[in-house]
Amino acid sequence: KKAWMKNCYQRIEYLGYYEIIGGIFGISLVFLSVYDKLNSDGFFIFSLLLFVTLCGISIYSGILLIQKKYLKGLNLSFLAQATQVISFVLFGYIFDFAIGIYFRITTELTNDTIVGLDFGFANWNLSRSANPDIIELNINVVAIILLLLIAKSANQIKAELNK
Repeated sequence: KKAWMKNCYQRIEYLGYYEIIGGIFGISLVFLSVYDKLNSDGFFIFSLLLFVTLCGISIYSGILLIQKKYLKGLNLSFLAQATQVISFVLFGYIFDFAIGIYFRITTELTNDTIVGLDFGFANWNLSRSANPDIIELNINVVAIILLLLIAKSANQIKAELNK
């Protein structure tokens, strides 16, 4: 049973490194892509600050996990992953946020129903779309798997602490 918990803690440590690397990569993506857009409107600045904040939460949760502050780190990691489960285009707005690897099942519902797959590493778009008639819903499978891993790890640690 101790080996089983050791594996749990090792998975949590890997998750910590994943959160840190994804957050750093996400913030780098922001700074590489926005240097020419800093004169944009308030909505863009808001979306920029939101993405940087979520990347910061990811990095902080990773640091906590590596420092063995498991429950607080897992809670923040859960928050960071939960924001990445669904992305959409709806009513002229786009919400698309991913830190780290994403693999999505995409559904476009504009004229016909088109189902597809989308894969990448770190993505950020919170904006007002030019076309309010587009409807798209995407489900990030990687974020769902990580949420399940986080929930299972948190339950295992809570059970271990309550012994």
